[in-house]
Amino acid sequence: MEINTELIKKLKKLSNIELSPSEEERIKKDLNALLEYQKILDKIDVEGIEEMVSPIEFSTSILRKDEVESFESRKKIINNFPENKDGFLAVPGIHVNEEE
Repeated sequence: MEINTELIKKLKKLSNIELSPSEEERIKKDLNALLEYQKILDKIDVEGIEEMVSPIEFSTSILRKDEVESFESRKKIINNFPENKDGFLAVPGIHVNEEE
């Protein structure tokens, strides 16, 4: 896969951001460099190496237990939000026309 100008323009539209032509080129170059690095990583033989979540071993005892807490101010937050519907916060939708 190669990151090309067409893909950058599509990502720009999906992200709803403005980029100058020089920024588009820099991002295209950076993303292609990341893909090249990934190709190098893909060649590494990891047969027989145990998977790990983190290179640092830690005890689960340092983590707090999940506890359900009552939240009394829910109505205040919903009522202070610009729009709400049926007890939920209403936000504008994101619509993308793939043909553009």
